[in-house]
Amino acid sequence: MNASVKVLQAIVVAAAARGVPPAGLLAAAGLRQEELVDPDARVPRECELRLWDAARASTGDDGFGLRMAEALPVEAYGAMGFAARSSATLGEAYRRTARFIRLMRSGVRLDIIDDGAVVRLRHVPPTGEAPPSRYAVEWFTATLLLMARRGVDPTCVPIETRFRHPAPARVDEHRRVFGAALTFAADRDELALPAALLARPQLSAEPGLSSVLDRHLDEALARLPTRLGVVDRVRAGVAHELHRGREPTLAELARDLRMSARSLQRHLQRAGTSLQVLVDGLRAELAERYLAEAGLSIAEVAFMLGFSEVSTFHRAFKRWTGLTPAVFRRDRLAGHGAHGHGAAALPQLSRRVNL
Repeated sequence: MNASVKVLQAIVVAAAARGVPPAGLLAAAGLRQEELVDPDARVPRECELRLWDAARASTGDDGFGLRMAEALPVEAYGAMGFAARSSATLGEAYRRTARFIRLMRSGVRLDIIDDGAVVRLRHVPPTGEAPPSRYAVEWFTATLLLMARRGVDPTCVPIETRFRHPAPARVDEHRRVFGAALTFAADRDELALPAALLARPQLSAEPGLSSVLDRHLDEALARLPTRLGVVDRVRAGVAHELHRGREPTLAELARDLRMSARSLQRHLQRAGTSLQVLVDGLRAELAERYLAEAGLSIAEVAFMLGFSEVSTFHRAFKRWTGLTPAVFRRDRLAGHGAHGHGAAALPQLSRRVNL
């Protein structure tokens, strides 16, 4: 799975507004400035996840996703944002967002569920993947709400907002943005709004512009790759099994991919990797993300990653990061992050992310 570089550019812009130099943030996430210059580029999902985590750590702001939504208008995300902003009604804006969301992140869906008097906007992550960053989900959900407030009704309050991830240590900012009807550790990520709101005309409606942008966006959709490579499919399978608390075998993954274990092993060797490398990489990635959530104990994190003994997880995590899980969690929850120095700020970044 991959994401548009526009998402990463927006993260950098929002962090810069909080006083974090772009060069330092990118260095903390293990990214190079030149990787974010091409506005049409797409980056692996792991790069986006690392940048979200680095932004949260560098700003010390556990509500960074919410702050980013408030800092950037929807048109900051390029043609897709302009198409939504210029739609005739709010409902049309949401339908365009659902139609073109793959341009921002492959595999993600926005389902629009009409329950009569209530419309539910549901963020659906890619199947078989590890959970998305909670900062990304909060950013996206807050952006949907702010589209309603900026486009039709500044006083709009959701009927209900639900998040899959556990409640953070403090939820005052979440309640400020979404109101009191807020649920964490839910079975879905969802924003519920009055159905009548979606029929209202937008203040910035320009139907002619929307039609022109639709053609441009349809062409961009057509250029997206439609099939995942073998390594990507193996990663998705590994992530799915690790999320269930178990480590898959080569034979199991090969069976799911309808090939022999030997053939799968050759595919991985040609790609310069192995099943163990993929498992270790995903475990390390998930471990850092789970440890950043205060609601999970270290023992629970170990179990969720398929370790039968906490001591084995401790040794593996120290091998991956040089830190024990407890020290990593203490530093992450304290918001410690390197800002870095040196290189000039990322070119072409401003309050609007360039097309």
